[in-house]
Amino acid sequence: MKKQYIKPGRRSVSVLLAAVCVTTMLAGCGDTAATEEEETLSEVIPVEAQMPVAGTLTLTNEFVGTVSPEESVYVIPMVTAEVLSTGISVGDSVTAGQELCKLDTEAAEIQLASAQAQYNSAAAGVQAAEVGYEIAQAQYDSAVAQLDVQNEQTQRQKDLTMYQMQMQIDGISDGIDDINEQIYQLEEDREDVKDQRDDLDKARKQANNYVKQAQEAYQAAQAAVTALEPQDYAKLQEVKAQFPDEAAYEYALKQAKEQLAAAKAAYEGAQEAASQTNAAYEQAKAGIESIDDGKEKLEDSLSDTYKTKEQTETVKNLTEAQLNIDTRQVQDISKKTAALGVDSAAAQVNSARVGAAGAEVAIDSAEYQLDMYTLTAPIDGVIEAVNVKEHDFASPQSPAFVISNKNTMTVTFGVSEGIRSTLRVGQKIQVDRNGKLYDATITEIGSMVDQNTGLFMIKSCVSTPDDSLLTGSSVKVTAETYSQTDALLIPYDAVYYDDSQPYVYVAENGMARRRDVETGIFDMDTITVLSGLSTEETLITSWSANLREGAEVSVQMKTDGEQITAGEEADGAQTAGGE
Repeated sequence: MKKQYIKPGRRSVSVLLAAVCVTTMLAGCGDTAATEEEETLSEVIPVEAQMPVAGTLTLTNEFVGTVSPEESVYVIPMVTAEVLSTGISVGDSVTAGQELCKLDTEAAEIQLASAQAQYNSAAAGVQAAEVGYEIAQAQYDSAVAQLDVQNEQTQRQKDLTMYQMQMQIDGISDGIDDINEQIYQLEEDREDVKDQRDDLDKARKQANNYVKQAQEAYQAAQAAVTALEPQDYAKLQEVKAQFPDEAAYEYALKQAKEQLAAAKAAYEGAQEAASQTNAAYEQAKAGIESIDDGKEKLEDSLSDTYKTKEQTETVKNLTEAQLNIDTRQVQDISKKTAALGVDSAAAQVNSARVGAAGAEVAIDSAEYQLDMYTLTAPIDGVIEAVNVKEHDFASPQSPAFVISNKNTMTVTFGVSEGIRSTLRVGQKIQVDRNGKLYDATITEIGSMVDQNTGLFMIKSCVSTPDDSLLTGSSVKVTAETYSQTDALLIPYDAVYYDDSQPYVYVAENGMARRRDVETGIFDMDTITVLSGLSTEETLITSWSANLREGAEVSVQMKTDGEQITAGEEADGAQTAGGE
């Protein structure tokens, strides 16, 4: 790992001077100088040493910042008018809503009076239109009441006729419901018979299977009897010869004939059962067909009943239309005529109200304009600039006052991309204005490079400002930037370099031993070691021209007051190419 910072050490100059002296001595003394050098190398070198300490090193950087209020507003007149009075000066403290100056309101007052007169005229028009509307509404109500009396008598006769026809339709509907109920019942019966038919079909197939099995058993029994009692005498004798005696043969023949009789009876019983099952199955099929025929007849009857109902409803609708046609047109025309008068009066009322609302808006506008002739402070703060005076004309083209809220001041400063990555929002920093220090907190870290400076802008907040922090003034900002924790802290002058490789010397058993190390950040006095050295080793901190690998050393440990302690911080270190 390369060293992060480059800083020339005092030891480098000493090494160069020593090298020059040695070269001169060698050139002037020859072999005698070489002999003296060997004697010098054999001498014990007195060195100072200390134990490395683990800790944290934090660097700080200084920046130039600019002070500005956290909140600043421009009070701009909304109208052009003569300034009548103003009692505000630069540096005065004001509160939100406080009057700053008054402008000449003569033109605005004339406009407000004109708007008020127009509104009064429009309000009178609204009252007249509302009276006309009430008269038209009364005429409409009277006409509707007369028509209602006529309608009542006609309606009674119409209701009686419609009731009678509706009763007829309801009767047909009840008939439809009855037919639907019968169809539903038939469908349920059909499902029951269908289930019985399916069960009988299974039983029929099983019975037929039993007949086949019984027939096979019967035929087998017949074959057994025939085998024991053949017609040919010679064969009969051969069969009998297979038995021990005549009694055994007779017994076997008897058993075979008994089995034949049982098989025959079983076969005939199976045939009878199959015949009965087949008959029941056919009867179930006939029952389903009968139900289907009955359902078809009911559906035909249902269709005819629906047609009858539709015809009756058509007659009812025609009768109702005929009863209404005589009076409806006359009544509608009368009501529409009366309603037109009401609608016309309502339109006049709405038109008058719109005119009054427009006049009221004109009043609000004139009052709003009048309020613009008094300038007030929008925030609490301090007057930074006053650009108007009495008898001059204020104009919207330029601000009359500039007010800043200085309860909290903002300090803005620029940093490089490398420094930006070390800062964080909420970090505490210090602001210096002519030797007076203020605590501040970073509130915003810019994410875009400023085109003029090439830096990232950082904003910080000073929560306890005073009169020394003037708007636009420059201050010095000090912030902690680079930091390394859990590193060894050793004196900067204890590190040597072999080309780009840093190394140190440690004392081990009275001898100097080189340790290549990896270094980190550093300041004027301290450097961090990331690897290559431990807190258990004795670090040589003093310089000697004869100090090298294997040299004998006499170690003198530093006192506690001179040792570097963990967590010690150094101020004011500059990075290579820093801010």
